[in-house]
Amino acid sequence: MTVLKESNVKNFIMIMACIFLAAGCRWPFSDVKNDFKFSGTLEMTEHSLSAKIAGRISAVNVKEGDTVQRGQLIAVLDRYDQAKKDLDRSQQLLKQGGATQQQVEHQMLTADDFTVTSPIDGVVLLKIHQEGEVVAAGSPLAIVGNPKDLWIRVFVPENKINRVDMNAPVEVRLDGLEQIFKGHVSFISPRAEFTPRNIQTPEERITQTFAVKVTLDDSGAGFHPGVAADVKILIKDAYDQK
Repeated sequence: MTVLKESNVKNFIMIMACIFLAAGCRWPFSDVKNDFKFSGTLEMTEHSLSAKIAGRISAVNVKEGDTVQRGQLIAVLDRYDQAKKDLDRSQQLLKQGGATQQQVEHQMLTADDFTVTSPIDGVVLLKIHQEGEVVAAGSPLAIVGNPKDLWIRVFVPENKINRVDMNAPVEVRLDGLEQIFKGHVSFISPRAEFTPRNIQTPEERITQTFAVKVTLDDSGAGFHPGVAADVKILIKDAYDQK
């Protein structure tokens, strides 16, 4: 009887070993996840438009929500009109031989100091100062956002960060929209930090994490900064097999 039982045990082991091999040796990894899920907030790359010199604002040509083009005049300071007249006079003198090209270029730079222009095609997110207010050099007058550069920052725990790769594919769902948007991992912070207090649960906030930036591949109507987003990052093991 003892010999028979031992034989049955050996047969059982051999059968299970064959099943294991036929399954491609994946048995121990059957519960491995193919993605990591996080929550975040949709953000837009912003540009602060600042005064180059101190002065009183004589005109602000935009309001919040306006679409602007690169190089568009946003605001002017009160001495701009005089600087523009000096520039026009220098250009006339140049034609008559009474001024040099260097003098004209200097006047152009002077006139430019009294203006604030947009560096990008974008949308005005915030109008900080109004006409008649006095601003210091370097003071921001408005914030312009780039609707073609939308992204979400998520915080990946240190025990998962090694499985997140640069340019890894990402799926994003925004609150209020049914469509799933494609994106990719565009930045992985080299430094660990504690999860911000406004993210996740109290237990997770004491976890060491790495900030990861997810950039949307396409922009579109209905995208607004501040909208909550659910992010699914496809991890290395999953997309390497595709």
